Amino acid sequence: MSLLFICVAVAFFGWIFSQFGSWLAARHAVTWYLVSGFILVAAIRPDWLLPVAHLLGITLVSNMVLAGLTMFLFVQMLEQYAENNGLRRQMVRMVSSLAADTFPAREREASDPRTRVLVVLPCYNESESLPVLVPRLTALQRATPELDLDFCIVNDGSVDATPAVLRRLAPHQHVTHHTNIGVAGGLRTGFLIAQRTGAHFAVQCDSDGQHPIESIPDVVRVARERSVDLLIGSRFAGGGAEGKDTLASTTRMRRAGGIVVSTLLGLFGRGARVSDPTSGFRVYSPRAMATLLRWMPDEYPEPESIALVALNGLRVEETAVVMSPRTTGTSSLSGIKSLRFMTKVASALLGLRLRSMPQASPASVPTE
Repeated sequence: MSLLFICVAVAFFGWIFSQFGSWLAARHAVTWYLVSGFILVAAIRPDWLLPVAHLLGITLVSNMVLAGLTMFLFVQMLEQYAENNGLRRQMVRMVSSLAADTFPAREREASDPRTRVLVVLPCYNESESLPVLVPRLTALQRATPELDLDFCIVNDGSVDATPAVLRRLAPHQHVTHHTNIGVAGGLRTGFLIAQRTGAHFAVQCDSDGQHPIESIPDVVRVARERSVDLLIGSRFAGGGAEGKDTLASTTRMRRAGGIVVSTLLGLFGRGARVSDPTSGFRVYSPRAMATLLRWMPDEYPEPESIALVALNGLRVEETAVVMSPRTTGTSSLSGIKSLRFMTKVASALLGLRLRSMPQASPASVPTE
C-alpha cells in the first residue's frame, strides 16, 4: 500500500466527512461511517472479508477491481443522497413558509416604544401539556405591559389531540405544519413570523412546560442590556441557578453529552463554548434569526446554531435559569436516540469546522 493511496484515501474521506450538516444529513452519519469503513477494508485488506465471502459462496476479485467498483457505487450513492437531502430541505422551506403566512397579523402602533417579543414554541404531540402552558403564556402577556409580547405555538404535524386543543385554547396564536419537519423547521417558521411582525427578539421555548415561561422578561432584558445575539438559558451556568439541583430537569447521560458538545463547540472560539449547549430556552436577535434562516441546521438545531452564529461574528452568551422536569409526554431524546443525537451533532460540528477552515471571512460559511 503506497503513500499516495493513503493520502488520496484520507483526502477523499476527509472531504466526505466535512459535508455532514451540509449536503449530507448528519443524522445518517453512522451509516456513512460504516460504509466508508467497509470500503477502506475492501481496498486495503480484502483478505479480512474472506470469511464473509466464503460464508456467502462468493469469490473475491482483486482488491483494485473491488475498490474501483465500490468507490463508483459509493459516489453514485452520495450523488443520489445529496439530491434527496436537497429536495427535503426545499420541502421544509415550503412547509415553513406556508405555515408562517397563516399567522394573523396584529395591528401595532408605529409609535409604540415597547420592545417587541415573539415567543416561538415548536410543538409535537403535546396535547397534555398545552392546557397548562397556554394559560401561563396569556397570564405572562397581561403581567408584562412593558413588553409588546406575543406567542406562536408551531404545531409540527402532531397526530394526537394537539390541533383540537390549539383551536380551542389559542385560536389566533398557533400555526400548523401539515407534515412533521422537526424542531429546526418549527424555528424557521417562528423566525419568519418574527421578521414579518418586526419583533426585536424571538424567544425559543419548548411546549412541554419544562422551560421557565415566567423568566422570559428577564432573559429578554439580559439580551437587550448586553447586546447579545444569542442568549442561552442554562441550567448549569454558575453551577446552577439559586442552588437548585441542576440534574432535576435532565439526565446524567444528557448532561454528559452536553459536556462533549460544549467541548466540540470550543473549536469555534471561546465565545461558542457554553455550559448548556442543548438548551432549547434561548433568545435570538434579528441578526441571529437572519443568519439561521439562511443556514438553518437539520433536525435538532441547538448546538449547531451556536457554532453558526459564532462563525458569523455574532455574540453568544448564557444566563442561569431554573428548569422543571417533564411531567407529560415523552422526550424525543431518550435511550438509544441520545446516542444517535450525539453522533449526529458531533459529525455536524466537525463537518462545519472542516468546511469553515478555508474561509477567509467568518461571514461566509455555507451549510447547504
